Formats: sequence, C-alpha cells, structure tokens
Amino acid sequence: MSAKKQVITRRKFLAMTGISLVGGLATACVAAPTAAPASQAQPQPQQAAEPATAAPAAQPTEPVQVPKTEGLAELLYVYTNFVGIPKDQAVVEEALNKITAERIGAKMTLVNLEFGAFNDKIQLMSAGGEKYDMAYTASWTNDYYKNVSNGVFVELDELLKSRAPTLWGSMPESTWNGARVGGKLYAAINQQIFVFMGGAVAKKAILEKYKIDLNAANRWADLEGAMEQVKDGEKITPMGGGSELLQLSLLGYVEPDSATGFLVNKPEDKSATLLYAMETPEYKETWDLMKRWQDKGYLPANVTKFDEEVANMKAGKAAFKTEPAIKPKGAAEFTERYGGEVEIRSFSKPVVATSGIVATLTGVSRTGNAEKSVDWLELINRDKDVYNLMCFGIEGKHWNFKDKATGVIEQIKDSGYDPTTDWMFGNQFNAYYRNENQVGAWDETKTLNDTATPAPTLGFVLNREPIKNEIAAVTALLAEYTPLGAKGSDSSVLPKMLADIKAAGSDKIAEEMQKQIAAWQASK
Repeated sequence: MSAKKQVITRRKFLAMTGISLVGGLATACVAAPTAAPASQAQPQPQQAAEPATAAPAAQPTEPVQVPKTEGLAELLYVYTNFVGIPKDQAVVEEALNKITAERIGAKMTLVNLEFGAFNDKIQLMSAGGEKYDMAYTASWTNDYYKNVSNGVFVELDELLKSRAPTLWGSMPESTWNGARVGGKLYAAINQQIFVFMGGAVAKKAILEKYKIDLNAANRWADLEGAMEQVKDGEKITPMGGGSELLQLSLLGYVEPDSATGFLVNKPEDKSATLLYAMETPEYKETWDLMKRWQDKGYLPANVTKFDEEVANMKAGKAAFKTEPAIKPKGAAEFTERYGGEVEIRSFSKPVVATSGIVATLTGVSRTGNAEKSVDWLELINRDKDVYNLMCFGIEGKHWNFKDKATGVIEQIKDSGYDPTTDWMFGNQFNAYYRNENQVGAWDETKTLNDTATPAPTLGFVLNREPIKNEIAAVTALLAEYTPLGAKGSDSSVLPKMLADIKAAGSDKIAEEMQKQIAAWQASK
C-alpha cells in the first residue's frame, strides 16, 4: 500500500518558519563570531552570523558514543530533519554500513538531531571539541561561516580533488567559488537547485475557465486584469496573500549580504555597484501595486503568513500565490501542496548567488577522520544506490519502484523511513523521483545551475564587524517599515524610510560593503 507524502523542501521549510529565502529586507541583525581557540587558529574569514539577541543556549549533552568496529574507520555523521528520527534509521544505517565497510573501509553512525535542538547541540559539540566527523552546515543553521571562523572545519580543496574526483568534477569552478571563505573551501556543496527564480503559482482550472494565459505575464502587474476576472467571477480574494511580493520585486537584483538586504546590485554589473532597494523602480512599483490590489480586493486586507496563504489556495479561497522558488518541473510539487493542478511562471532570470550555494553543505570536522569523511562524500555523491538508500531507505521495505525505467518510486505507507530531506545528503540529481511529473527535472535543474549567470559577488562574504552597530540599527528600522507595504501604505512612505535608515548609518554600511567588494574583486 502506498500513500503520497508531502515532501519538505529546504525552501518550503524556510518559508514555513519565517527564515528568509533570499535575504529579505528585515533579516535579523548579527554579531561577530567568537575567536577560534589558539590551537585551531585560521585565517579570519569575512563573516559574522550570530543573532544579536540569541536564544538561551542548550545545556551540554553527553557525548555521542561511537560503537567500536574492529578494523574499520568509525565515522560519525551529524545532521537533522523536520519529521523526527525515522523509526527505521538503525535498519538503514546497518544497510549503509554493509556498503561502506566494503567500499571505503568505514562504519557510519548516523546522529539525527531533532531540528529545534540541532543548532544548539551541534554548536556545543563543536565548541567542546567533541569528536564527530561530518555535520550538516549552512548559512541558516549550524552557521557555516561561524564554524569556519572558529576553526571547526578542515580545509577541503586538496582532499576533494584527490579523494572525491567525481564530486569535485560535478560542478563548475564558479559554483565551488560560492562556498569559499578567504579563498578556501571548508565544506562540500550538497548539489541541488542553486538558482533563485521567483514568480507565480496559479490554479490551472481557474486559468482555463477565464482563458488566462499565465505565460504571457512577465511581472505581477501584468495579471491585474486576471485578478479582476477572478474576483468578480469566483467571489474570492484572488491572491492568497502578498507576504513575498516585496521580496520578489528584487529578484532582478542580487543581495551581496543577507543581513544588509536593503543594498542590492544588478547581476550584469561586474563592478557590483550597490543600490538602495527602496530606490529601485521595481520596489516602488510593487509597493504601489500592493496598495492598489488591497483597495480593489485582490489581496487580503490583513498581513498574511505563508501557511495561511497555502490554506487559502488549498481551500479554493484564492487562485494565485507568490513563489520565490520556481524550478524545472516544479508544478508537480506545487500541485500536491495546493490541493489541485497548478501552472507556474517565473518572472526573473536565472542567477547563481552565494546564498543559493551555501544553503546546504556538509562540513568535515577537525576532530574527525578527514580522509575517510571525504571518501564518504565521494561515495554518496557518486553512487546513486548509496544516495537513494540514505534518502528513501530499503527497496521493498520502505519504497517500491512505480516506474523503474524513469526512476519514479512510491513510499510504502508508514514504512518507518522517509526523512524527506534529500537535499541534505549530497547530489539531489541522483535521487529517484517521487512523482512521474517530475521526470527530467534533475537534468533540467543541473543545466540551469551550470548555465545561470554567476552573480558578480558570487563567493563574497561581508565582514560585518566594522558596521555591526549600524546594521543592528538599520535592521530594527526596516523591521518597522517593511510590513507597512502589506498593511495598505503606498510608496509615499519610501522617502521617509530611506531618510531614517540613512540617519541610522546605512550610508556607512554601503560604503564599507562597497570597499570590501572592491578589495575582494581585486584579490581574485
């Protein structure tokens, strides 16, 4: 017996929890990382990434006990997921170890930490010098840049080239550059979609009923007539919500740093000249469009959250939804999420920025076995059977092929193993498809990644220390201003917003960032 299960993609999870997907204008302010212990001293990277007002730290836990296995290297891999520890994790671990013992002379212990505790627990393990070999790391949890600054991870350039040639050769140099800090790699990239393309999701039945051609729209304003048709004909609020409209207005730009997302540059501008987001025509136009659509009843009158907007679509109370992650064959995933067949349309060109690459990585700890860890990274990124065992479990016990020729599977209901986080483990393009409508998506996505325009700041990491006070002050102001766009204010508020953040030090932030970008470009 099989049943469809909603897959939790990284971008969906971030949206559900309110973590910014492409930076946003009201991201949390940050403080500088603590210094690395003298024994772990590293060249200081350009980054700081801890919230200024952090949650209380978790209490230290007992060290994870690694079972002894005669003659085999013992690898401990720490990661997380969003559905809890699978009941059959030990069963899958045993199956993996039959392969790793033979292939790389190692035994894996999988340490799956509940997501809410993951960041605190792995940070405590690292701070205490506790033994582990690999850990999931990213820009948004178990902060990659903080770990590098604190000397937690091993430099991987030469190890990847010598011991993981398949993994190394699977991505162009420009992609690897996106994960470099101070010119060095400290984590392996888990290959998935790196490109941010935002746009619209719309219910197909509504589009057909009113003869609306979604592909004819190149921006949200082009759908104004469609909104009127749907509002009058269906007696609903056409848009499920507008929480991401301002964010999506900036997808034609690049944010060099997520905590200073009010500063952007054009992807085609090789000098990466910084612009104020609120001075761009797209941002102003979107602010006024939101006001106009609220007045006309095309948008909800109140500020909406992601889960509310999904519920509106699913219940038939809305026909259109913003989407910051349009991707090849993405309609299959959204059809399941929104409870009916949909069409998708991207309003932006494909650009690869640093944020897309450092969103999912695997770091190798200085306390572990670096060589064998890189052997594991090569194995899981090269061998599709190993990767899919980690992602889906054991064939016949946890899943069955629905169409082996095209690689489409279906999970067995309540099988005991389905972590739904394929993108955490390695090259997602080696994964089986969960839906026949996804067939071909991996090849298309890989091509999109490799051919998208590299942002002029791809690989740049801002040292926020010289401007941390100004960042905190400006971020606090933006947190007050940006919700006004969803509350019915028009763009007349933008000049005051700009004046206030300049008074709080935004020009100093812009000057420092521009100086660092110029120095970084000169050093390349």
